[in-house]
Amino acid sequence: MIRAQSPTPTYEESVPYGTTAPPGGTYGMPEGQPFDPNAGAGDLYGAPAPGYDPFLSPGGAGIVDPYAGSPMPGYTTGLNGPQPFRFGWTSNLTFGLLPKVRTYAQPGGAPGGNFGVFETDVDLKYTTPLRSGWIFSAAPEFDYRGWSGPQFISLPGAGYRFGTDLALSTPANGLWSVQLGFTPALASDFGKSLSSNAWQFDTRVVLFYRPSQTWMFAVGAAYWDRLGDYVIPYAGVVWTPNDLWEIRAMFPKSRVSRFLGNVGHKSVWLYGTFEYDIESFEVERAGVTNRDQVEFKDYALMLGLRGEGPCMTMFLEAGGVFRRHAYFQSGGGFDTKDGFMARFGFQF
Repeated sequence: MIRAQSPTPTYEESVPYGTTAPPGGTYGMPEGQPFDPNAGAGDLYGAPAPGYDPFLSPGGAGIVDPYAGSPMPGYTTGLNGPQPFRFGWTSNLTFGLLPKVRTYAQPGGAPGGNFGVFETDVDLKYTTPLRSGWIFSAAPEFDYRGWSGPQFISLPGAGYRFGTDLALSTPANGLWSVQLGFTPALASDFGKSLSSNAWQFDTRVVLFYRPSQTWMFAVGAAYWDRLGDYVIPYAGVVWTPNDLWEIRAMFPKSRVSRFLGNVGHKSVWLYGTFEYDIESFEVERAGVTNRDQVEFKDYALMLGLRGEGPCMTMFLEAGGVFRRHAYFQSGGGFDTKDGFMARFGFQF
């Protein structure tokens, strides 16, 4: 599953309270200075911290947020409150493993052998304010998928994706905010010369309404350019009752987070996610005259731990993949049994 193909950045939280400014500093705050979440009242912007989720925290909660809360006594981090963003460069590195499970060819349900996946996702994101007041970000991305099997269905051993996620966001310092996104990408096994099927052009538009410090509503849509053309909703509700809990009932990805406490210099969170994803690659297949294209659809349910520090965030999660289907442009495909998945990664 190419989580990066669906432009929904994950595991992105704010710079913890009570820490010093991260390397490079934040907007209006020099590096190494103690961070006061109530300071810098004149700064309307901030740069995204590693893992910032543009769909669920649009444009970033600026240092001035009239609807933000404050951290609960005794805790040094929280989901609410005026939070800085980090302009400049941030990076993410994620690894994932889907052990082999039995497959069934389409149609008829005949055995197709076993199928497993090894994932690697890398992105490097640059964020900057514009004179217009909007926030612009560009994130070059690289994704690798190592495919093992199925033994009785022709599929190359690996797929590669190179893309760039471009986004324009308004600062979330009022009732309304918006994000516009465009993600061109090239996805192929690079077995032979490329065709138009290797190119993918995704777009998204999301409007946010935040009437109070505990509620935020999102409505929007995205176009995913895969083997098929998909228009999916980007919509839902975010409820933050206090600094310990956050419930993001969103599509295509939902997340429930619970703050556990501090371990050393890291704030530790327990979270669960539910995600819908579609990926696609141009591939070379035996017995197919022209270049073919494969598409994977699935749902994933994960439980994880995330540790956030001043300069780095780490996470480890595990769960299951359900209703995974593969389709070929030339016809046919295969289904897989529900299986286990584990991922871990770094953000800095």
